[in-house]
Amino acid sequence: MVPAWYEDTETKALQVFIELHRRMTPGERLSRMFEMCAFQEALQYSSVRTMYPDADEREVFLRVAERRLGPELTRKVYGWCSE
Repeated sequence: MVPAWYEDTETKALQVFIELHRRMTPGERLSRMFEMCAFQEALQYSSVRTMYPDADEREVFLRVAERRLGPELTRKVYGWCSE
């Protein structure tokens, strides 16, 4: 059974992708995971900067944090909320 997030991937391409991951050491897979997390974080920061071009770095950080934590926890942890 193919997970839903692979439904649009050609079967052969998916097989190659899976085989490449099987050949990786655990350390390589962990490194890839950290790379993907860093990429996702960069996308979040870029998105916030595009939506709020006048925001300073602290506000950008807080808006990204709010996306991750939600408004209630961001208010508790940082004393800030976008509302």
